[in-house]
Amino acid sequence: MEKYNRKYWKILWLCLIVVIQINAIADEHATVSEERLRARELGIKIGIYEPGKYNAITDVAGVKVGHVTLHYGESVRTGVTAVIPRDDIWINKVFGAGHIINGNGEATGLAWTNEAGWIESPIMLTNTLSVGAVHEGVVRYMIERYPYNHIILPIVAECYDGGLNDISGLHVTAQHAIEAIKKATDGPVAEGCVGGGTGMRCYGFKAGIGTSSRVLPANRGGYTVGVLVNANGGRRRQLRIDGVPVGREITDLTRERGRDGSFIIVVATDAPLVHRQLLQLAKRVTHGLARTGTPSTVSSGEFVIAFSTANVIPRRTDDGTFSVKMLVNNRMDALYQATIEATEEAIVNSMTAAVTTVGKNGNTIHAIPLDQLKAVMKKYGRLASDPESVEHK
Repeated sequence: MEKYNRKYWKILWLCLIVVIQINAIADEHATVSEERLRARELGIKIGIYEPGKYNAITDVAGVKVGHVTLHYGESVRTGVTAVIPRDDIWINKVFGAGHIINGNGEATGLAWTNEAGWIESPIMLTNTLSVGAVHEGVVRYMIERYPYNHIILPIVAECYDGGLNDISGLHVTAQHAIEAIKKATDGPVAEGCVGGGTGMRCYGFKAGIGTSSRVLPANRGGYTVGVLVNANGGRRRQLRIDGVPVGREITDLTRERGRDGSFIIVVATDAPLVHRQLLQLAKRVTHGLARTGTPSTVSSGEFVIAFSTANVIPRRTDDGTFSVKMLVNNRMDALYQATIEATEEAIVNSMTAAVTTVGKNGNTIHAIPLDQLKAVMKKYGRLASDPESVEHK
């Protein structure tokens, strides 16, 4: 009898291992299915200016991005993304500005950013109900490292991911925010279903985090502009890519319409801009967003945070003053153009990098089919014959 009992438990144990492995494989395939490419790797080249080395916000020297992705079980599809303007942002601030295109959402810290004219914390992206947890995480991180520093007002911006994610479960914690900050690096930036973008969708397709950059030619100052978005809005029929009505051409793989989401857009530059100029730069994001099709509906929220790394605002100085380098206003036009282009391309990258995802209640949001997208762009004569290398993917 004991022999049969041992055999029974051995079989049961093996079955359990198989079930765990099957679940792990199923969860992996829920996020990774087909090879995904960025817009330029597909041959979609937006605008007149060239991107930087990584075609990412991290092309602005000193800027780092970190993600914590929560994808497990049948209904947790969420996370946190941190954008760090500079390593010692807690002590040495940078000029910054915030702009609200449509305010059906939340981005903490923007009132103080526009009052003071600077940014003194990481810029954090997460889901709607996790703003408080992420805010707490940033504060705890600061207190641990700078216990005698002044108290900051963190910038935490949200998008709604309740279609795929058990948003009421409050799965994002303060520790996840701390981890996102610690994991922030320069170089290539992961896009699509990562970090704060894990459960997002855009124009009826799976989306999330996207990024892009532009480098101005030397005769325009040689400055770099980088944009990172958390894309979570728009309706299928509105979608346009480089002027092409993609949303009217690709009409399958749709789902029942849910609530409109939001776009959180972060703009970084090394051009020496002060608060007033950064506010003007942030407003130009509106044009890049509009080029993708959305009119910013009543139930959506679009928040823009812009900053420049060119000047450092010290905590204290010996004589109470510090020097500032400022670009003359008549040199701003090229930066406006670069911001518009990088915004549009970042939104496109958020979709082309994302994968089909199954989440809460079996809800499925499909990735934009890249073969169909290429066919549509070619039909309208907007597909380059020499797609870029995937070297920096």
